[in-house]
Amino acid sequence: MLVSVELEHREGLVLPAHKGAALRSLVSSLLLRLDALLSAGLLTAEQFAVLRNKAWAQDFGLIRAYDSVRWVADDHAVASLLLSRFNFLRRPGLHVVHIAAEMVPVAKVGGLGDVVTGLAKAHQQSGILCEVVLPKYDICDYAAVSDLRMLRVIDVAYDGRKVPTRVWSAVVEGLPVYLLEPENGFFWRRRFYGAADDLERFMFFSRAALEWLTVSGKQPDIIHLHDWSSAAVAPLLAEEYRGRGLSRPRCVFTIHNIVGLDPQRMAQPWHMLDDSRPGFTPGQHDCSLLRGAVVFSDRTTTVSPSYAREVFTPDYGMGAQAILSQHHYKFSGVLNGIDHESWCPEHDPLLPARFSAASPSGKETCKRRLLEELGLPYTEPDWVLQQQRHGWGQQHHHHHQQQQHEGNGNGSGGQLQLPKVQTGRPLLVVVSRLTVQKGLPLILHGIKTAIARGAQVIVLGTASEPEVQRQWEDMARDYWRGGDARLVLRYDEGLAHRIYAGADMILIPSFFEPCGLTQLIALRYGTIPIVNHTGGLADTVRDVADNHVPEHERNGFVFSGREEHRVEAAVHRALDAYYTGHDWWRRELVPRAMQQDWSWSRSAQSYLDLYRSCLG
Repeated sequence: MLVSVELEHREGLVLPAHKGAALRSLVSSLLLRLDALLSAGLLTAEQFAVLRNKAWAQDFGLIRAYDSVRWVADDHAVASLLLSRFNFLRRPGLHVVHIAAEMVPVAKVGGLGDVVTGLAKAHQQSGILCEVVLPKYDICDYAAVSDLRMLRVIDVAYDGRKVPTRVWSAVVEGLPVYLLEPENGFFWRRRFYGAADDLERFMFFSRAALEWLTVSGKQPDIIHLHDWSSAAVAPLLAEEYRGRGLSRPRCVFTIHNIVGLDPQRMAQPWHMLDDSRPGFTPGQHDCSLLRGAVVFSDRTTTVSPSYAREVFTPDYGMGAQAILSQHHYKFSGVLNGIDHESWCPEHDPLLPARFSAASPSGKETCKRRLLEELGLPYTEPDWVLQQQRHGWGQQHHHHHQQQQHEGNGNGSGGQLQLPKVQTGRPLLVVVSRLTVQKGLPLILHGIKTAIARGAQVIVLGTASEPEVQRQWEDMARDYWRGGDARLVLRYDEGLAHRIYAGADMILIPSFFEPCGLTQLIALRYGTIPIVNHTGGLADTVRDVADNHVPEHERNGFVFSGREEHRVEAAVHRALDAYYTGHDWWRRELVPRAMQQDWSWSRSAQSYLDLYRSCLG
């Protein structure tokens, strides 16, 4: 097959027709196609390295050539055309490989997947070559995957034998991704986590990821590991794979939630060692994934500065504070960001109306439509209006005295004003996993307090414990009969977007919170958070009446502690501010929250600095 294309000699320029996400997706597709051509023997290692560097540098001619043959199935013809662009180039920048169990939107359980995708996209946009290695689960959202193709089969040592493992390549959110599919069915479970052999599954994944990097000839600058599910990579890299040729990479390990790294639960036989070797006795080679990752990584991070301090204490360290203290010199907290492309009320396709800080009227439309969607009334009953005018805030004045903040509840220090426009009842929401960590007793008390004050409540979440799920399902049936609350006990990404957009305030009373993305998304959508002062919540939400911080940073209602009366007081303060200072809420507080920048830009730079410190 003969393929030709007219090329222009403008090295390093970006193709005008492919800006932004489309260009990144095209480059990722090209990088994966080069892997396939190398595996098929159609490129030498030297040719592959040069073409890969040219693609990485977004070389105009090479990208234009590939765009003309992207959908051509004949690999020989594609290789021939791309080799016509062959030229030696220097390495253009850093190469980072993320090894993780989650990545939005294809495999999401919690915030880990958001972080992997958001950080990799932010770095990709700054010129870093970012790739992701992920298990190929049978329940991945393959609608979010493009350019999926099987590259090759590699053998991975496990339990005294070699397990054939398919390596697939794909483009996800414009990023090159490798999905690993072992023939032993480790990831054909109709679930991401929760199997009895999770430890073995993800230790196998850790070894398989390193095996793929080794046999593919990749030499990234940084291998970035995320939580317990890829923690075994660090000791495996140090003790085995460096000696097998994977000598260049430095290792960064991020703890997203130390609960998932319980050293007692994780002290299990290390089946991921090649136990076919002489002298290996099952049960005698125990490991702690946390200890191994912290000891053998070049840098260890967690996801907020406050949580980085908290994990050195017995209350938050979960038994790991000793090993972290020993390696404190390489441990730091880097605050997570959110993807402003995915979470953007001005362009969100999942909303019934768009809005921004400068033009916020669409938020009220979103509120009306959300209430209609869930069968809740919008108009304010007479008794609510009467209660507003009778000064509920005075009845709960003693709650305010329990706070350490000054002011009248709205942070202005002036006379509170009655609402001048009809906005319906205040809408308080919860978007959360229903677990003890998330402050389950405080969630329940907070929503009951809000309903008693005339607010409406929407809860979106699921419980991992069957008994807790059943209890909330019973409550959901009770509330469904009235106009006060709706409890939606499932995961629904589209509904989550509409809840963030339509709500007035969001309750996040976590007992501990490493970072939390919920409050960052809520602020982006002008929904005011009510939070416990812990971890990343303490780093991102400042009380509206806290005179110790600049006014432009005050964006929510904060309480400290795990007692019910503390969350009750915070909910009262928020509702007082909404009912009696609504002009301030609508015209000052909401735009202020929306204008704050919680994107990945600052955090990505912090990680880039950390990567460079690893490399010297």
